[in-house]
Amino acid sequence: MTLPRLFKPFQQVHGDDVHRLMSDWFNSELGRQVLDAERDLLDHLLPSMFGYYLVQTGVGEPQWLASSSTIHCKLYLCEQPCNSPHYHCVASRPDDMAIATESIDVALLHHSLDFESEPHRALREVARTVIPGGKILIVGFNPWSLWGIWRLLRKQTSHFPWSGNFISPLRMSDWLKLLDFHVEGCESLIHGLPTANPRTGKLFGWLSYLIQRIWTQRGAVYVLVATKQVATVTPIKPRFRTVRESLVNIPIAGIAKPSTRKGWRLDRHSDS
Repeated sequence: MTLPRLFKPFQQVHGDDVHRLMSDWFNSELGRQVLDAERDLLDHLLPSMFGYYLVQTGVGEPQWLASSSTIHCKLYLCEQPCNSPHYHCVASRPDDMAIATESIDVALLHHSLDFESEPHRALREVARTVIPGGKILIVGFNPWSLWGIWRLLRKQTSHFPWSGNFISPLRMSDWLKLLDFHVEGCESLIHGLPTANPRTGKLFGWLSYLIQRIWTQRGAVYVLVATKQVATVTPIKPRFRTVRESLVNIPIAGIAKPSTRKGWRLDRHSDS
């Protein structure tokens, strides 16, 4: 049994500063490389998912990653209203979505759970809006990767993205199963060191190749896909039996008449 710690090992940053800092990181060279890799993977997944409504959540400046989806009506959930020709903006928080229950066909969570103070509550709120049979795509940072090891070495830093939650795919799948979701699978990407320096990447390219070949699920970023289970009702048959009148054809001609027996009379003198 372990007691909760008074001081967190990582200086997690929440609130309005998250959006500003994450926007700056995505505009960096390393952040753009991550976005390009995530977009390439999502371009292979989204065209096979159909429906009427798609919603994407994110952190920082909106990074639209659902362009390849064939769904007509696309929504982007953000705290500050914005205008875009690609999507309709919905000003709301992920943990308190202003969307009706069971109205979304596909929900794309782009690192939004990595920087939520209560990620399980935000996931439960998103699950509420997904219809039975709908999809959830979660994009997050993997703690079981080279980036996760680098994060352990920088515990007392508030730099991005190292101050995020870094929720593992296994833990995320457990949360989804509790919310009646079936996890279809998980893919990971970015198997190298957390650097955009081409010289360093070339020097340690063998390490990235080795991890990608041996530990395929140990990439810095993962994309997890889950489907909401459809609640089925099995009709229960009643136990009582219905009484039906049975008609039996009785052959009249072949019926034997009852035998006539003589009446027994007591005769006291019969034994004498």
